[in-house]
Amino acid sequence: MSNITQCKDLSERVDLCEALRMYLKPIARINISVPIPPTMRVAGSTMSTWEIMDKIRELILPDDFVFLRLLKSAGELYRFEGELESKSIARSCLTRLDNTLIRMESTGHEFRLRAADAKLPYPTRTEWETFFRESKSMNETKPGERADTIHIEGLPIRWFQAKQTPMQAVQVAAAAIGPSGLPSTSTTATIDDKENKPSLEILQQVFSTFGEIRCCDIPYLDPFRGPNSSLGTSVPSAQDTTFDAYVQYSEYIGFVKAMDACRNMKLMLIDDTNTAHTANIKVDFDRTRHLSDRMIKKRRIEQMKAMELNKLKHAEAQRLKDEDERRKEIERLRIELQDAEADDLTGSKDITKDSRRRQREEKRRVKRLERKRQHEEKTLAMKIALEERKMLIAHRKLESMRLLEELFNRVKVQIAQQELNKKERELQEERLRGMDIETANASNSTTFMPTQLLPQTTTKEYKPLNTTSNNKEIIEAQLNELRKEFYQKDETIDDILRKRTTIIDRKVF
Repeated sequence: MSNITQCKDLSERVDLCEALRMYLKPIARINISVPIPPTMRVAGSTMSTWEIMDKIRELILPDDFVFLRLLKSAGELYRFEGELESKSIARSCLTRLDNTLIRMESTGHEFRLRAADAKLPYPTRTEWETFFRESKSMNETKPGERADTIHIEGLPIRWFQAKQTPMQAVQVAAAAIGPSGLPSTSTTATIDDKENKPSLEILQQVFSTFGEIRCCDIPYLDPFRGPNSSLGTSVPSAQDTTFDAYVQYSEYIGFVKAMDACRNMKLMLIDDTNTAHTANIKVDFDRTRHLSDRMIKKRRIEQMKAMELNKLKHAEAQRLKDEDERRKEIERLRIELQDAEADDLTGSKDITKDSRRRQREEKRRVKRLERKRQHEEKTLAMKIALEERKMLIAHRKLESMRLLEELFNRVKVQIAQQELNKKERELQEERLRGMDIETANASNSTTFMPTQLLPQTTTKEYKPLNTTSNNKEIIEAQLNELRKEFYQKDETIDDILRKRTTIIDRKVF
């Protein structure tokens, strides 16, 4: 459904894409309430909302509403929503409407109006940060699973169509006329189908104003995303006038700029006749991981499956058609043969040489047709079996790639654990060798000390120190310190593997 309206006030427009003459314009909406006093609330009585709306339009003259509609109709309150051309006109209308008395000619009662700015629903920065932080299925290190994609609804198709060059227009016109000089229906349908589709390049050009775009997607352009498909969205039709789009930015700042710029805004286009038109669009952050690597790969697999199924359906339909034609041809030949035999029998009872020759030729022709039919059936069956074999091989390749990815991840973890244990053993052996050298030096120094230098004191008995337990405690403390230093480094398991091993990091698609 189209929501395009003509715009007369261009004072508050904001540049979006000057090359394509697209802009953003603030939405100026107000809410008008008409409370009914308790003394006038009679059971079963109603008031004319059209009369109230006419009174409201008279109060804002010479200004006019873009639209004015009823939001709530209750016994104690009537609430209306109206949109104006600009914010400045909305502010002046608020001063004229708020706290103003209107008199209903049909009932003779007076009512006091209440007017205020309308609050439009739009996601805030706190909402998307909370959503991606608290969602367990999201990974903020991967694109598409963080705040980087905006979802836009209600974009007009005609505004995003690729413009034809004069040469392309001449070629399209020549193709539409056809070689016989009459318009070709199939060519015209193909041209209309191409013209009724938005351009992905134009969408990227318009929204690249806010930052570098990593990826874009228009589900309208994909014919394989049906209502029963796991990819979602419905099949586009020629009657559609708007489409949805997903735009993913490379950096977070581009996403924030786009969300802030489109807040409470509508899209505006100035055509070749300098006439401005506006369209209401809905902008929200993506909550479905539509442009994540996993969803993109899933959509590609679904597209491949759909294409293979279409090929098989077309082949089966062609086979049935050919078989039906062959059956009709055989039946026609049989009838002609019976007619010829009947003519020969009525003419004379003796079958001449020409009639027998004609019968033999007809029989041989029928046999040739039957052999040809059998050969074509075998060829088609072989093609179908070959396509099924290709699909099975592709499925097995995908499973083997996933299995290899899991095995490589496990090997990485085991190698990292082995490297850590090896380093701990080397450190422990080094500390033990250092302690053995110190004890050997101490024993040598005490052995070669001259006895004359020893003090002449009375001999005392000293208990030997428990060096083994003290050494163990010192070694364990040093090992703990080394473990802390090792784990406090900014190295990851992948960094250790790149330094210590020669395993090539492979990407599995």
